[in-house]
Amino acid sequence: MDALVDAAHDRSPKVRTAAAENPSTPPDVLARLVEDDRWQVRFAVAENPSLEACRIALSCTDPDVRGLAAQRDDVSTAQVEQILEDPAHSVRERLAEAATDEGVLRRLANDPHPLVRASVALNDAVPVDVLQALAQDGRARVRSAAAASRRLPYEALTPMGNDRSVEVQWHVLVSNPERLDLAAEIAEHPDTMNADQARTQLQHPEDFVWPQVDHRGIDRGSRDH
Repeated sequence: MDALVDAAHDRSPKVRTAAAENPSTPPDVLARLVEDDRWQVRFAVAENPSLEACRIALSCTDPDVRGLAAQRDDVSTAQVEQILEDPAHSVRERLAEAATDEGVLRRLANDPHPLVRASVALNDAVPVDVLQALAQDGRARVRSAAAASRRLPYEALTPMGNDRSVEVQWHVLVSNPERLDLAAEIAEHPDTMNADQARTQLQHPEDFVWPQVDHRGIDRGSRDH
């Protein structure tokens, strides 16, 4: 135990990281390490398998550490509630990415921040009815994520080819290359980038066999209309 305490005060960040990830490190020592000036040390506390380490990481001042802890599979019900109330949307995003509980996902789907809702849309565990609701979200970023999910029913995806946002149209197009009917629609749209891509997919559909895009690459500049 004394060796772990000494390691936590070592000048070498590698040594402090080793102490931070050791499940035998005392909680008071972990509480010090979770606020270390090196991110590697702080992250090691969040990845420490002890339950105390999880609790400590969720109280860290660094939201990246709290977000990492939010993705653990051993967070308690009380800790999930704590994460749902976290002031940093990035922490709630991490929970939205990892959650499998339907009730939690439904709550996150109503989160005030669009990036959290977008993360829910890309979670394979989200119920289809929730995904369909997100496909009609007021923010293009969220609708884009729903289009990129490849889990929308045929009839729910169809109207998105004429979405008011060219960003959404783009993700309808590149994330669902088998929907040549939507590509034909988008090929006639005024946005040059979308129209050119649609014509290319129509001319060479065999070149766009799924998967060929990153579901999470939904920025496409700032084209949020």
